[in-house]
Amino acid sequence: MRVLVTGATGCVGAAVVHALRARGHAVVEGSRGAADGRHTMHVDYMQPRSAEAWSQALRRERIEVVVNCVGILMPARGQSFERVHTEGPIELFRGAALAGVDRVLQVSALGVGDDAEALATPYLRSKLMADDALASLPLDWAVLRPSLVYGPRSQSAALFATLASLPVISLPRHGWQQVQPLHVYELAEAMARLVEQPGELRAVHELAGPAPITYRDMLAEYRRAQGLGEALWLPVPMPLMKLLALAAEALPQQVYCRDTLRLLERGNTTEHNALPALLGRRPTTMAQGLAVTAPQPLVDLRVQLSPAAQWLARGSLAFMWLYTSLISAWLPQESGVLALMARCGFEGDWGIAALVFSCSLNTVLGVLALRRPVPWAMALQVIAVIGYTTTAALNMPELTLDHCGPLVKNLPVLALLTLLWLAAPAAQPAPVAARAAAPARMRAT
Repeated sequence: MRVLVTGATGCVGAAVVHALRARGHAVVEGSRGAADGRHTMHVDYMQPRSAEAWSQALRRERIEVVVNCVGILMPARGQSFERVHTEGPIELFRGAALAGVDRVLQVSALGVGDDAEALATPYLRSKLMADDALASLPLDWAVLRPSLVYGPRSQSAALFATLASLPVISLPRHGWQQVQPLHVYELAEAMARLVEQPGELRAVHELAGPAPITYRDMLAEYRRAQGLGEALWLPVPMPLMKLLALAAEALPQQVYCRDTLRLLERGNTTEHNALPALLGRRPTTMAQGLAVTAPQPLVDLRVQLSPAAQWLARGSLAFMWLYTSLISAWLPQESGVLALMARCGFEGDWGIAALVFSCSLNTVLGVLALRRPVPWAMALQVIAVIGYTTTAALNMPELTLDHCGPLVKNLPVLALLTLLWLAAPAAQPAPVAARAAAPARMRAT
C-alpha cells in the first residue's frame, strides 16, 4: 500500500516509516522540512490548508492510508496545540475523506477523555477534539492512545534518561505515580499491522507496556541501562515541582512543563491494553527494550575511571579529611583552628565542642572516602565541603580574596567528589541477557 506518514522525522513517525517499509509498503514522508516529491510531502499544520487542497495532494500521490504521527508535548515558538493537534489534523482528515483514502490512523495519547480533568489539560483536550472529528468522518479509522513512548528520538525518554543519570534524583512526592512505558518499535509494529488489517477498524486502541510501574522504577530502569551506580533519591513536594516546571517553560526545551507534570500526576496506565493482541505476543519489558536501544540522555554524565585513578582520587580525598582532623586535634593553637572557630562565633567551651565535632566529622569522612562510593557518603562529603566553605566565607570574607585561594580551592574538591560519584560502579551489573531475550521481531522492526 501507499501510505502517507505525517511527523515522519519524529520519534513515532520515523519508527512507523521504517516498520512500513520493512513490510514492503511505499511510504511518503510528511514533515515540515520536506518538499513535495516522490517520497516526501511538505506538512506544516501551523499553515492552514483546506480539505480540498489536501484532497488534491493525496490524490496526486495516490495515497491509500494516512498515518498522523504529529504531536508536541508543549508548544514551541510559533506553535499551538490548537493548530498542531486539532485544526491541522482535522483539515487533513477531511481531505482524506474527500480523496477516498481507505484508512486513517491517528496517534493520540493515553489519558485522553471527556472527563473534567482531561478537558482541563490543553494537551489532552486538543488531542480529543481531533480524535472525535476523525470518528465522525465517512472513512475507516483507528485512534491509537499510547502510554509513555521510549526509544530512539524520543524527547521525553531523553529527559528521563538525563534525570536518571543525575547523582541526586528528584521525585515528585515519592515517585509513586504509575506509568506503563512502551517501546516505539513495538508501537510502530502495531500500527503497521493496523494498516494491513483487513475489514473495518473504526476503533480506539489504548496501548502500553506489559505492566504498570512507578515513576521511580522507570527512572531506575533508565539508570541501570546506562550502567550507573546507586543514586540518592530526593522526594520533592508537588508545589515545588510545579514551580520548577513553570521555570522550565522559559528554557529552550519542549518536554518538561506544568502540563507534562499534570499528566504524570494523573497516571499513565490502562486496564484495556490492546498492544498484546495487536502484536500477537506480550510486549517487551522496559529492561529488554533499553537493552535493544540504549537510552540517549540530553546530557551524558557517565564517567569511567580506571581502578587506579579511582584509588588515587579517593586516597587524596581521604588524606585531606584525615590530615585536617589530625592537625586540628594535635596542634589546635599552632594550626590556627581555634582562632578560626572564634571568628565563626565558637569560643571557649563552644569552641572546643565545635573542634571535637569537626575533627570527628572529618575522620568519618576520611574513612568513608576510602570505602566504595555510596550515594549518602558522597552526599555527606559534598555537604561538608559546601558547609565549611559557606561558613568561612560569611565569617572571614577576606579568605575569598586571598591570592592563594583557600576557599576557591574547594571548587575542584567538589568537582572531584562529583566525578567520583558519577563514576561509582553499579551495585548490580545491567542484565546482559536482556538483549538476547528481547524478541527478534522487535529488533527487526
